[in-house]
Amino acid sequence: MIGTRLEAPFADVELIPGVPALMRDGARLVADIYRPKGDGPWPVLLMRTAYGRDVASGLVYAPPAWYARRGFMVVVQDVRGRGDSEGSYYPFRHEREDGYDSVQWAAGLDRSNGRVGLFGFSYQAVVQLFAALDRPPALCALAPHMTPFDLYADWFYRDGLLELWNLGWANQMLREDARRIGAPSTADLDRSWSDLGGLLRQLPLRRAAPLTNPDLPRYAADWLEHSTYDRYWEPWNLLLKTRELGYPMFHLSGWYDIFLRGSIAGYTALAKDRGDQFLLATPWAHSPWGTHVAGADFGPGAAPKVDEMVVEWFRHWLGPKAGQAPCPLSGCRYFSLGENRWRQSETWPPAGSRSLDLRLGSGGRANSRFGDGTLGEVAPGSTEDVLGYEPEVPVAAPGGGQGGMASYGPHELSVQQQSNSLLVYSSAELKQPVRIAGSPRLTVHVQATSPTLDLVARLSRVGRDGRTMFLCMGARRLRTANAVTAATVPLDPIAAHWSAGERIRLDLAASSFPLYPRNSGTAADALDVASPAEFGRALAMVYHDPSRPSSLSLPELPAD
Repeated sequence: MIGTRLEAPFADVELIPGVPALMRDGARLVADIYRPKGDGPWPVLLMRTAYGRDVASGLVYAPPAWYARRGFMVVVQDVRGRGDSEGSYYPFRHEREDGYDSVQWAAGLDRSNGRVGLFGFSYQAVVQLFAALDRPPALCALAPHMTPFDLYADWFYRDGLLELWNLGWANQMLREDARRIGAPSTADLDRSWSDLGGLLRQLPLRRAAPLTNPDLPRYAADWLEHSTYDRYWEPWNLLLKTRELGYPMFHLSGWYDIFLRGSIAGYTALAKDRGDQFLLATPWAHSPWGTHVAGADFGPGAAPKVDEMVVEWFRHWLGPKAGQAPCPLSGCRYFSLGENRWRQSETWPPAGSRSLDLRLGSGGRANSRFGDGTLGEVAPGSTEDVLGYEPEVPVAAPGGGQGGMASYGPHELSVQQQSNSLLVYSSAELKQPVRIAGSPRLTVHVQATSPTLDLVARLSRVGRDGRTMFLCMGARRLRTANAVTAATVPLDPIAAHWSAGERIRLDLAASSFPLYPRNSGTAADALDVASPAEFGRALAMVYHDPSRPSSLSLPELPAD
Protein backbone atom coordinates (compact mmCIF):
# COMPACT_ATOMS: atom_id res chain seq x y z
CA MET A 1 0.00 0.00 0.00
CA ILE A 2 3.06 2.25 0.23
CA GLY A 3 4.18 4.04 -2.94
CA THR A 4 7.60 4.16 -4.58
CA ARG A 5 10.52 4.34 -2.14
CA LEU A 6 13.26 6.95 -2.37
CA GLU A 7 16.78 5.66 -2.97
CA ALA A 8 19.30 6.75 -0.28
CA PRO A 9 17.36 9.90 0.60
CA PHE A 10 19.66 11.05 3.44
CA ALA A 11 23.38 11.76 3.35
CA ASP A 12 23.93 11.08 7.04
CA VAL A 13 21.11 8.68 7.94
CA GLU A 14 20.58 5.15 6.67
CA LEU A 15 16.97 4.24 5.78
CA ILE A 16 16.04 0.57 5.65
CA PRO A 17 12.43 0.38 4.40
CA GLY A 18 9.85 -2.37 4.68
CA VAL A 19 11.43 -4.53 7.40
CA PRO A 20 9.07 -7.30 8.63
CA ALA A 21 8.66 -8.32 12.27
CA LEU A 22 7.10 -11.69 13.07
CA MET A 23 4.43 -11.65 15.79
CA ARG A 24 3.69 -14.62 18.05
CA ASP A 25 0.69 -15.66 15.93
CA GLY A 26 2.63 -15.54 12.66
CA ALA A 27 1.44 -12.13 11.43
CA ARG A 28 4.13 -9.93 9.88
CA LEU A 29 4.14 -6.24 10.79
CA VAL A 30 6.20 -3.93 8.60
CA ALA A 31 8.49 -1.10 9.72
CA ASP A 32 10.94 1.43 8.34
CA ILE A 33 14.23 1.81 10.17
CA TYR A 34 16.22 5.06 10.32
CA ARG A 35 19.67 4.81 11.89
CA PRO A 36 22.81 6.93 12.01
CA LYS A 37 25.58 5.90 9.69
CA GLY A 38 28.26 4.17 11.71
CA ASP A 39 28.75 1.12 13.86
CA GLY A 40 26.62 2.13 16.84
CA PRO A 41 25.22 0.59 18.90
CA TRP A 42 22.24 2.93 19.15
CA PRO A 43 19.29 3.12 21.54
CA VAL A 44 15.99 2.46 19.76
CA LEU A 45 12.96 4.76 19.55
CA LEU A 46 9.93 2.79 18.40
CA MET A 47 6.73 4.38 17.11
CA ARG A 48 3.81 2.10 16.25
CA THR A 49 1.23 3.88 14.11
CA ALA A 50 -2.23 3.27 12.68
CA TYR A 51 -1.90 6.09 10.12
CA GLY A 52 0.90 4.98 7.84
CA ARG A 53 4.57 4.72 8.72
CA ASP A 54 5.57 7.18 5.98
CA VAL A 55 3.75 9.93 7.90
CA ALA A 56 5.22 8.93 11.29
CA SER A 57 3.13 11.52 13.21
CA GLY A 58 4.76 14.30 11.21
CA LEU A 59 1.77 16.47 12.16
CA VAL A 60 3.50 17.21 15.45
CA TYR A 61 6.99 15.64 15.53
CA ALA A 62 10.19 16.15 13.57
CA PRO A 63 10.85 13.50 10.89
CA PRO A 64 12.45 10.23 12.08
CA ALA A 65 15.74 11.17 10.37
CA TRP A 66 15.97 14.22 12.67
CA TYR A 67 15.97 11.92 15.69
CA ALA A 68 18.42 9.54 14.02
CA ARG A 69 20.88 12.41 13.57
CA ARG A 70 20.80 12.82 17.35
CA GLY A 71 21.98 9.31 18.03
CA PHE A 72 18.89 7.08 17.93
CA MET A 73 17.79 4.19 15.78
CA VAL A 74 14.20 5.12 14.92
CA VAL A 75 11.74 2.38 14.01
CA VAL A 76 8.31 3.33 12.64
CA GLN A 77 5.94 0.38 12.35
CA ASP A 78 2.47 -0.06 10.84
CA VAL A 79 0.26 -1.72 13.46
CA ARG A 80 -1.65 -4.86 12.58
CA GLY A 81 -4.02 -4.43 9.66
CA ARG A 82 -2.72 -0.99 8.66
CA GLY A 83 -0.33 0.08 5.93
CA ASP A 84 1.72 -2.92 4.78
CA SER A 85 1.25 -4.95 7.96
CA GLU A 86 -0.71 -8.18 7.84
CA GLY A 87 -3.85 -9.03 9.76
CA SER A 88 -7.14 -7.32 10.47
CA TYR A 89 -7.38 -4.00 12.26
CA TYR A 90 -9.55 -3.65 15.35
CA PRO A 91 -8.50 -0.61 17.39
CA PHE A 92 -6.63 -1.50 20.62
CA ARG A 93 -7.44 -5.24 20.47
CA HIS A 94 -4.01 -6.59 19.46
CA GLU A 95 -1.77 -3.83 20.74
CA ARG A 96 -0.78 -5.53 24.00
CA GLU A 97 0.72 -8.66 22.44
CA ASP A 98 1.92 -6.97 19.26
CA GLY A 99 3.48 -4.18 21.27
CA TYR A 100 5.44 -6.57 23.45
CA ASP A 101 6.65 -8.59 20.48
CA SER A 102 7.62 -5.46 18.54
CA VAL A 103 9.65 -4.03 21.43
CA GLN A 104 11.62 -7.25 21.78
CA TRP A 105 12.12 -7.48 18.01
CA ALA A 106 13.35 -3.89 17.82
CA ALA A 107 15.82 -4.52 20.65
CA GLY A 108 17.41 -7.29 18.61
CA LEU A 109 17.96 -5.27 15.44
CA ASP A 110 21.48 -4.94 14.09
CA ARG A 111 23.36 -2.07 15.80
CA SER A 112 20.75 -1.70 18.56
CA ASN A 113 22.09 -1.31 22.09
CA GLY A 114 19.14 -3.40 23.33
CA ARG A 115 17.34 -0.53 25.04
CA VAL A 116 13.99 0.59 23.61
CA GLY A 117 11.85 3.67 24.19
CA LEU A 118 8.32 4.13 22.87
CA PHE A 119 7.06 7.49 21.65
CA GLY A 120 4.13 9.03 19.78
CA PHE A 121 0.84 10.84 20.39
CA SER A 122 -2.85 9.93 20.29
CA TYR A 123 -3.28 6.35 19.03
CA GLN A 124 0.50 6.08 18.80
CA ALA A 125 0.56 6.85 22.54
CA VAL A 126 -2.09 4.47 23.80
CA VAL A 127 -0.37 1.55 22.04
CA GLN A 128 2.68 2.31 24.19
CA LEU A 129 0.65 1.71 27.33
CA PHE A 130 -0.67 -1.62 26.08
CA ALA A 131 2.85 -2.69 25.12
CA ALA A 132 4.08 -1.89 28.63
CA LEU A 133 1.49 -4.03 30.44
CA ASP A 134 3.46 -7.29 30.13
CA ARG A 135 6.77 -5.52 30.85
CA PRO A 136 8.94 -6.43 27.83
CA PRO A 137 12.51 -6.69 29.16
CA ALA A 138 13.98 -4.34 26.55
CA LEU A 139 11.54 -1.50 27.26
CA CYS A 140 13.09 1.30 29.34
CA ALA A 141 10.90 4.41 29.04
CA LEU A 142 7.81 5.82 27.32
CA ALA A 143 6.58 9.16 25.96
CA PRO A 144 2.77 8.78 25.71
CA HIS A 145 1.58 12.16 24.47
CA MET A 146 -2.07 13.28 24.40
CA THR A 147 -3.75 9.99 25.22
CA PRO A 148 -6.14 8.67 27.87
CA PHE A 149 -5.63 5.69 30.15
CA ASP A 150 -9.34 4.82 30.51
CA LEU A 151 -10.71 4.47 26.98
CA TYR A 152 -14.38 4.36 27.96
CA ALA A 153 -14.41 7.43 30.21
CA ASP A 154 -11.82 9.58 28.48
CA TRP A 155 -11.88 8.53 24.83
CA PHE A 156 -15.43 7.45 23.97
CA TYR A 157 -17.95 8.51 26.65
CA ARG A 158 -17.93 11.40 29.11
CA ASP A 159 -20.17 10.36 32.00
CA GLY A 160 -22.36 8.43 29.57
CA LEU A 161 -22.31 11.10 26.83
CA LEU A 162 -20.91 9.80 23.56
CA GLU A 163 -17.99 11.91 22.30
CA LEU A 164 -19.34 12.37 18.78
CA TRP A 165 -15.96 13.01 17.17
CA ASN A 166 -15.42 9.24 17.49
CA LEU A 167 -17.87 8.70 14.63
CA GLY A 168 -15.68 10.80 12.36
CA TRP A 169 -12.61 8.88 13.52
CA ALA A 170 -14.37 5.56 12.91
CA ASN A 171 -15.28 6.73 9.41
CA GLN A 172 -11.62 7.60 8.75
CA MET A 173 -10.31 4.23 9.92
CA LEU A 174 -13.02 2.13 8.28
CA ARG A 175 -12.27 3.67 4.88
CA GLU A 176 -8.87 1.95 4.82
CA ASP A 177 -10.35 -1.29 6.17
CA ALA A 178 -13.02 -1.25 3.47
CA ARG A 179 -10.46 -0.82 0.72
CA ARG A 180 -8.30 -3.64 2.06
CA ILE A 181 -11.16 -6.12 2.03
CA GLY A 182 -13.00 -4.74 -1.01
CA ALA A 183 -16.18 -3.98 0.97
CA PRO A 184 -19.16 -2.59 -0.97
CA SER A 185 -19.49 0.13 1.70
CA THR A 186 -16.29 1.81 0.49
CA ALA A 187 -18.22 4.35 -1.61
CA ASP A 188 -20.64 5.05 1.27
CA LEU A 189 -17.73 5.77 3.61
CA ASP A 190 -16.22 8.16 1.08
CA ARG A 191 -19.52 10.04 0.88
CA SER A 192 -19.98 10.26 4.65
CA TRP A 193 -16.37 11.38 5.04
CA SER A 194 -17.17 14.41 2.91
CA ASP A 195 -20.29 15.16 4.98
CA LEU A 196 -19.37 14.56 8.62
CA GLY A 197 -22.13 16.92 9.76
CA GLY A 198 -24.66 14.63 8.11
CA LEU A 199 -23.02 11.61 9.72
CA LEU A 200 -23.50 13.11 13.19
CA ARG A 201 -27.07 14.26 12.56
CA GLN A 202 -28.49 10.95 11.35
CA LEU A 203 -30.90 9.01 13.52
CA PRO A 204 -30.69 6.66 15.28
CA LEU A 205 -27.04 7.12 16.15
CA ARG A 206 -26.87 3.58 17.53
CA ARG A 207 -27.09 2.31 13.93
CA ALA A 208 -25.07 5.11 12.33
CA ALA A 209 -24.67 4.23 8.67
CA PRO A 210 -22.38 3.36 7.03
CA LEU A 211 -20.24 2.78 10.14
CA THR A 212 -22.34 -0.18 11.27
CA ASN A 213 -22.87 -1.73 7.82
CA PRO A 214 -22.55 -5.53 8.04
CA ASP A 215 -19.78 -5.77 5.42
CA LEU A 216 -17.39 -3.73 7.60
CA PRO A 217 -15.37 -4.58 10.73
CA ARG A 218 -17.56 -4.30 13.82
CA TYR A 219 -15.60 -1.94 16.01
CA ALA A 220 -17.73 1.18 15.46
CA ALA A 221 -20.89 -0.88 16.01
CA ASP A 222 -19.39 -2.28 19.22
CA TRP A 223 -18.56 1.19 20.56
CA LEU A 224 -22.16 2.30 19.98
CA GLU A 225 -23.66 -0.90 21.37
CA HIS A 226 -21.62 -0.70 24.60
CA SER A 227 -22.65 2.78 25.67
CA THR A 228 -22.27 1.97 29.37
CA TYR A 229 -19.12 0.74 31.08
CA ASP A 230 -19.12 -3.06 30.99
CA ARG A 231 -16.84 -6.05 30.40
CA TYR A 232 -16.17 -4.88 26.86
CA TRP A 233 -14.36 -1.79 28.18
CA GLU A 234 -12.70 -3.35 31.24
CA PRO A 235 -9.50 -4.53 29.50
CA TRP A 236 -9.05 -1.01 28.14
CA ASN A 237 -9.18 0.78 31.49
CA LEU A 238 -5.48 1.16 32.17
CA LEU A 239 -6.12 3.28 35.26
CA LEU A 240 -6.86 -0.08 36.89
CA LYS A 241 -3.45 -1.38 35.82
CA THR A 242 -1.04 1.36 36.85
CA ARG A 243 1.09 -1.11 38.85
CA GLU A 244 1.86 -2.96 35.62
CA LEU A 245 2.80 0.32 33.92
CA GLY A 246 5.95 0.70 35.96
CA TYR A 247 8.12 2.72 33.59
CA PRO A 248 9.42 6.28 33.40
CA MET A 249 6.92 8.28 31.32
CA PHE A 250 6.99 11.68 29.65
CA HIS A 251 3.30 12.66 29.56
CA LEU A 252 2.03 15.53 27.42
CA SER A 253 -1.43 17.09 27.54
CA GLY A 254 -3.12 20.12 25.97
CA TRP A 255 -5.71 22.36 27.61
CA TYR A 256 -7.69 22.11 24.35
CA ASP A 257 -6.93 18.50 23.52
CA ILE A 258 -9.73 15.95 23.18
CA PHE A 259 -7.82 13.64 25.58
CA LEU A 260 -6.96 16.24 28.23
CA ARG A 261 -8.81 14.54 31.09
CA GLY A 262 -7.26 11.16 30.35
CA SER A 263 -3.72 12.49 29.95
CA ILE A 264 -3.87 14.26 33.32
CA ALA A 265 -5.55 11.29 35.01
CA GLY A 266 -2.83 8.92 33.80
CA TYR A 267 -0.03 11.17 34.99
CA THR A 268 -1.55 11.78 38.44
CA ALA A 269 -2.29 8.07 38.95
CA LEU A 270 1.30 7.07 38.21
CA ALA A 271 3.00 10.06 39.86
CA LYS A 272 1.39 9.21 43.22
CA ASP A 273 3.75 6.24 43.58
CA ARG A 274 6.60 7.01 41.19
CA GLY A 275 9.07 9.87 40.95
CA ASP A 276 10.02 9.17 37.32
CA GLN A 277 6.94 10.75 35.72
CA PHE A 278 7.02 14.09 33.89
CA LEU A 279 4.01 16.10 32.66
CA LEU A 280 4.14 18.86 30.08
CA ALA A 281 0.73 20.56 30.21
CA THR A 282 0.48 22.76 27.12
CA PRO A 283 -2.03 25.27 25.70
CA TRP A 284 -2.44 23.26 22.49
CA ALA A 285 -5.25 21.42 20.76
CA HIS A 286 -4.74 17.88 19.43
CA SER A 287 -2.85 19.12 16.38
CA PRO A 288 -1.04 21.07 15.20
CA TRP A 289 0.96 22.32 18.18
CA GLY A 290 1.94 25.97 18.19
CA THR A 291 1.47 29.54 19.34
CA HIS A 292 -1.92 30.08 17.65
CA VAL A 293 -4.90 27.99 18.68
CA ALA A 294 -8.41 28.65 17.33
CA GLY A 295 -7.63 32.30 16.70
CA ALA A 296 -5.90 32.97 20.02
CA ASP A 297 -2.22 33.96 20.10
CA PHE A 298 -0.45 32.58 23.16
CA GLY A 299 2.83 34.29 22.34
CA PRO A 300 6.28 33.02 21.37
CA GLY A 301 6.66 31.12 24.63
CA ALA A 302 4.02 28.63 23.49
CA ALA A 303 6.11 27.52 20.50
CA PRO A 304 6.64 23.74 20.68
CA LYS A 305 10.01 22.40 21.77
CA VAL A 306 8.78 18.85 22.22
CA ASP A 307 11.29 17.21 19.88
CA GLU A 308 14.20 18.56 21.90
CA MET A 309 12.53 17.39 25.12
CA VAL A 310 11.91 13.91 23.69
CA VAL A 311 15.62 13.66 22.85
CA GLU A 312 16.56 14.83 26.34
CA TRP A 313 14.15 12.35 27.93
CA PHE A 314 15.34 9.30 26.03
CA ARG A 315 19.04 10.16 26.25
CA HIS A 316 18.58 10.06 29.99
CA TRP A 317 16.69 6.75 30.12
CA LEU A 318 18.22 4.82 27.20
CA GLY A 319 21.86 5.83 27.49
CA PRO A 320 24.68 3.85 29.14
CA LYS A 321 24.14 5.62 32.49
CA ALA A 322 20.34 5.40 32.39
CA GLY A 323 18.67 6.64 35.54
CA GLN A 324 21.90 7.06 37.51
CA ALA A 325 21.37 10.82 37.95
CA PRO A 326 18.17 12.81 38.49
CA CYS A 327 16.28 13.30 35.26
CA PRO A 328 16.26 16.93 34.11
CA LEU A 329 12.59 16.50 33.17
CA SER A 330 10.52 15.85 36.29
CA GLY A 331 7.36 16.98 38.03
CA CYS A 332 5.07 19.18 35.98
CA ARG A 333 5.70 22.08 33.61
CA TYR A 334 2.42 23.80 32.76
CA PHE A 335 1.31 26.76 30.66
CA SER A 336 -0.83 29.32 32.46
CA LEU A 337 -3.45 30.84 30.14
CA GLY A 338 -4.04 34.56 30.47
CA GLU A 339 -0.53 35.32 31.64
CA ASN A 340 0.76 33.09 28.81
CA ARG A 341 3.80 31.75 30.59
CA TRP A 342 5.21 28.40 31.67
CA ARG A 343 5.28 27.49 35.35
CA GLN A 344 6.93 24.59 37.17
CA SER A 345 5.60 22.52 40.05
CA GLU A 346 6.53 19.25 41.68
CA THR A 347 3.06 17.83 41.17
CA TRP A 348 -0.20 18.32 39.33
CA PRO A 349 -2.21 20.00 40.58
CA PRO A 350 0.34 22.30 42.18
CA ALA A 351 0.41 22.25 45.96
CA GLY A 352 -0.85 25.16 48.01
CA SER A 353 -4.17 25.95 46.35
CA ARG A 354 -7.32 26.95 48.22
CA SER A 355 -10.90 26.51 47.05
CA LEU A 356 -12.28 29.82 45.81
CA ASP A 357 -16.03 29.24 46.07
CA LEU A 358 -18.18 31.53 43.95
CA ARG A 359 -21.93 31.36 44.57
CA LEU A 360 -24.36 31.48 41.67
CA GLY A 361 -27.00 34.16 42.03
CA SER A 362 -29.63 36.05 40.04
CA GLY A 363 -32.94 37.83 40.26
CA GLY A 364 -34.55 35.03 38.26
CA ARG A 365 -33.26 35.86 34.78
CA ALA A 366 -29.70 34.67 34.25
CA ASN A 367 -30.58 33.84 30.64
CA SER A 368 -27.83 35.14 28.32
CA ARG A 369 -25.00 37.53 29.15
CA PHE A 370 -27.55 40.34 29.16
CA GLY A 371 -29.32 38.75 32.13
CA ASP A 372 -28.73 39.22 35.83
CA GLY A 373 -26.66 36.13 36.69
CA THR A 374 -23.84 36.74 39.18
CA LEU A 375 -20.84 34.89 40.63
CA GLY A 376 -19.56 35.99 44.01
CA GLU A 377 -18.06 34.77 47.26
CA VAL A 378 -21.18 36.05 48.99
CA ALA A 379 -24.44 35.30 47.19
CA PRO A 380 -27.09 38.00 47.13
CA GLY A 381 -30.69 37.16 47.87
CA SER A 382 -31.31 34.62 45.13
CA THR A 383 -34.13 32.70 43.60
CA GLU A 384 -33.99 30.24 40.69
CA ASP A 385 -33.33 30.27 36.96
CA VAL A 386 -35.15 28.57 34.10
CA LEU A 387 -33.11 26.63 31.56
CA GLY A 388 -34.97 25.48 28.48
CA TYR A 389 -34.00 22.55 26.25
CA GLU A 390 -35.06 22.49 22.59
CA PRO A 391 -33.48 19.48 20.84
CA GLU A 392 -34.20 20.88 17.38
CA VAL A 393 -32.14 23.98 18.24
CA PRO A 394 -29.37 22.65 20.51
CA VAL A 395 -26.78 24.90 22.07
CA ALA A 396 -23.63 24.66 19.98
CA ALA A 397 -20.29 23.35 21.17
CA PRO A 398 -17.77 26.05 22.16
CA GLY A 399 -16.44 26.27 18.61
CA GLY A 400 -19.85 25.99 16.95
CA GLY A 401 -19.71 23.20 14.38
CA GLN A 402 -23.38 22.41 13.95
CA GLY A 403 -22.71 21.88 10.25
CA GLY A 404 -19.86 19.44 10.90
CA MET A 405 -17.42 18.30 13.57
CA ALA A 406 -16.87 20.39 16.69
CA SER A 407 -13.46 21.98 17.13
CA TYR A 408 -11.53 22.45 20.35
CA GLY A 409 -9.77 25.65 21.31
CA PRO A 410 -9.96 28.98 23.18
CA HIS A 411 -13.02 30.08 21.24
CA GLU A 412 -14.64 33.47 21.71
CA LEU A 413 -17.99 32.82 23.45
CA SER A 414 -19.66 36.22 23.73
CA VAL A 415 -21.81 35.67 20.62
CA GLN A 416 -23.03 32.29 21.87
CA GLN A 417 -23.71 33.81 25.28
CA GLN A 418 -26.28 36.15 23.75
CA SER A 419 -28.67 33.19 23.61
CA ASN A 420 -31.41 32.77 26.21
CA SER A 421 -30.77 29.02 25.93
CA LEU A 422 -27.82 29.51 28.27
CA LEU A 423 -27.67 30.62 31.88
CA VAL A 424 -24.76 33.03 32.27
CA TYR A 425 -23.21 33.95 35.63
CA SER A 426 -20.47 36.59 35.75
CA SER A 427 -18.37 37.97 38.57
CA ALA A 428 -17.89 41.67 39.13
CA GLU A 429 -14.71 43.16 37.71
CA LEU A 430 -11.89 41.66 39.72
CA LYS A 431 -10.04 44.01 42.04
CA GLN A 432 -7.09 41.62 42.34
CA PRO A 433 -5.67 39.02 39.94
CA VAL A 434 -6.88 35.43 40.29
CA ARG A 435 -4.72 32.45 39.28
CA ILE A 436 -5.95 28.87 39.25
CA ALA A 437 -4.42 25.48 38.46
CA GLY A 438 -6.34 22.23 38.83
CA SER A 439 -9.87 21.01 38.19
CA PRO A 440 -12.77 23.43 38.81
CA ARG A 441 -16.01 21.95 40.13
CA LEU A 442 -19.65 23.00 39.90
CA THR A 443 -22.08 22.07 42.66
CA VAL A 444 -25.65 22.68 41.55
CA HIS A 445 -29.25 22.06 42.64
CA VAL A 446 -31.43 21.30 39.64
CA GLN A 447 -34.65 19.61 38.56
CA ALA A 448 -36.14 19.02 35.14
CA THR A 449 -39.34 17.90 33.45
CA SER A 450 -37.40 15.20 31.57
CA PRO A 451 -36.14 11.93 33.12
CA THR A 452 -32.54 12.97 32.43
CA LEU A 453 -30.82 16.28 31.85
CA ASP A 454 -27.49 16.83 30.13
CA LEU A 455 -25.92 19.68 32.07
CA VAL A 456 -22.97 21.39 30.35
CA ALA A 457 -20.88 23.90 32.31
CA ARG A 458 -18.27 26.15 30.70
CA LEU A 459 -15.71 28.40 32.39
CA SER A 460 -14.42 31.48 30.58
CA ARG A 461 -12.33 34.63 31.03
CA VAL A 462 -13.97 37.94 30.14
CA GLY A 463 -11.44 40.59 29.13
CA ARG A 464 -11.77 44.30 29.73
CA ASP A 465 -12.96 44.62 26.13
CA GLY A 466 -15.78 42.10 26.67
CA ARG A 467 -14.16 39.33 24.63
CA THR A 468 -14.84 36.03 26.31
CA MET A 469 -12.27 33.23 26.01
CA PHE A 470 -13.41 29.67 26.59
CA LEU A 471 -11.18 27.90 29.14
CA CYS A 472 -12.66 24.53 30.06
CA MET A 473 -15.90 22.64 30.44
CA GLY A 474 -17.66 19.80 32.19
CA ALA A 475 -20.72 17.76 31.26
CA ARG A 476 -22.87 15.21 33.07
CA ARG A 477 -26.07 13.35 32.38
CA LEU A 478 -28.20 13.85 35.48
CA ARG A 479 -31.13 11.66 36.45
CA THR A 480 -33.68 14.18 37.62
CA ALA A 481 -37.01 12.30 37.82
CA ASN A 482 -38.82 15.62 38.35
CA ALA A 483 -37.22 16.06 41.77
CA VAL A 484 -34.57 18.49 42.96
CA THR A 485 -31.15 16.87 42.52
CA ALA A 486 -27.91 18.04 44.14
CA ALA A 487 -25.20 17.27 41.61
CA THR A 488 -21.50 17.85 41.10
CA VAL A 489 -20.15 18.54 37.63
CA PRO A 490 -16.34 18.27 37.41
CA LEU A 491 -14.75 20.59 34.86
CA ASP A 492 -11.63 19.72 32.91
CA PRO A 493 -8.19 20.57 34.34
CA ILE A 494 -6.91 24.03 33.52
CA ALA A 495 -4.29 26.62 34.50
CA ALA A 496 -5.52 30.17 33.97
CA HIS A 497 -5.06 33.74 35.15
CA TRP A 498 -7.47 36.65 35.36
CA SER A 499 -6.05 40.17 35.66
CA ALA A 500 -7.62 42.94 37.71
CA GLY A 501 -10.51 44.42 35.75
CA GLU A 502 -11.40 41.09 34.08
CA ARG A 503 -14.34 38.89 35.03
CA ILE A 504 -14.85 35.19 35.71
CA ARG A 505 -17.80 33.71 33.84
CA LEU A 506 -19.70 30.43 34.00
CA ASP A 507 -22.42 29.41 31.58
CA LEU A 508 -24.80 26.46 31.77
CA ALA A 509 -26.67 24.72 28.97
CA ALA A 510 -28.59 21.50 28.38
CA SER A 511 -26.66 20.54 25.24
CA SER A 512 -23.37 20.98 23.42
CA PHE A 513 -23.81 19.81 19.85
CA PRO A 514 -21.97 18.32 18.01
CA LEU A 515 -19.68 17.44 20.89
CA TYR A 516 -22.38 15.20 22.38
CA PRO A 517 -25.66 13.75 21.10
CA ARG A 518 -28.83 15.64 21.83
CA ASN A 519 -30.66 14.33 24.90
CA SER A 520 -33.87 12.51 23.95
CA GLY A 521 -35.91 14.60 26.41
CA THR A 522 -37.79 11.35 27.16
CA ALA A 523 -37.09 8.02 28.83
CA ALA A 524 -35.42 6.78 25.63
CA ASP A 525 -31.65 6.56 25.27
CA ALA A 526 -30.34 9.42 23.13
CA LEU A 527 -28.60 6.93 20.82
CA ASP A 528 -31.90 5.18 20.06
CA VAL A 529 -33.99 8.19 18.97
CA ALA A 530 -35.08 7.21 15.46
CA SER A 531 -36.71 10.43 14.20
CA PRO A 532 -36.98 14.11 15.19
CA ALA A 533 -40.59 13.50 16.22
CA GLU A 534 -39.35 11.28 19.07
CA PHE A 535 -37.41 14.07 20.79
CA GLY A 536 -39.01 15.77 23.77
CA ARG A 537 -38.49 19.32 24.94
CA ALA A 538 -37.60 19.92 28.56
CA LEU A 539 -37.58 22.63 31.17
CA ALA A 540 -34.99 22.70 33.94
CA MET A 541 -34.81 24.77 37.11
CA VAL A 542 -31.43 25.75 38.56
CA TYR A 543 -31.68 26.76 42.23
CA HIS A 544 -29.30 28.98 44.19
CA ASP A 545 -31.18 30.06 47.29
CA PRO A 546 -29.79 29.68 50.85
CA SER A 547 -31.35 26.24 51.33
CA ARG A 548 -30.27 25.00 47.88
CA PRO A 549 -27.01 26.79 47.10
CA SER A 550 -25.15 26.32 43.84
CA SER A 551 -21.51 27.29 43.50
CA LEU A 552 -18.41 27.14 41.34
CA SER A 553 -15.23 26.06 43.13
CA LEU A 554 -11.92 27.17 41.62
CA PRO A 555 -8.47 25.84 42.71
CA GLU A 556 -6.89 29.24 43.45
CA LEU A 557 -3.14 29.59 43.94
CA PRO A 558 -1.52 32.31 46.06
CA ALA A 559 -0.29 35.43 44.30
CA ASP A 560 3.40 35.43 43.39
